[in-house]
Amino acid sequence: LPGATMSEITDAAKAPATAGTDADPASEKDVINTFQQLRQDASQLFTKINELENEKAEHVLVIDAIKDLDPKRKCFRLIGGVLVERTVEEVLPAVNKNKEGLAAVIEKLMQQRDDKVDRVEYLQKKYKIRVKGEPDPEEDEDGDAGKQGVLA
Repeated sequence: LPGATMSEITDAAKAPATAGTDADPASEKDVINTFQQLRQDASQLFTKINELENEKAEHVLVIDAIKDLDPKRKCFRLIGGVLVERTVEEVLPAVNKNKEGLAAVIEKLMQQRDDKVDRVEYLQKKYKIRVKGEPDPEEDEDGDAGKQGVLA
């Protein structure tokens, strides 16, 4: 998702979330590959959500700065890399609409991220996957040293 356009982000957000319904992978290698792909996807979603949250915060700053200005006052807006002269009354509704659109996309991406994280946790528990550098999630629960799992 890094570098994706707004329409690509929206299309990705509209895609059905299949994180919990995927068939379980057949072999150990498939399990590891699926696990690593899900972790990478979740990480990309975290990054994209943060990027969009920052963009939404910028929209809020702009709205706060121009909401009390005279509606007929000149205002400049950057559209597709082109600076366009408008009035405050034309720009304010457009910026509000963009902010609301960003909020909707962020919400959908958060749901996708949560689905992927849930699937990762499911695979981690089912196949006893341990990740290098992370504490063993079952170490605190029961100290069985005889249990084996997959090291990803």
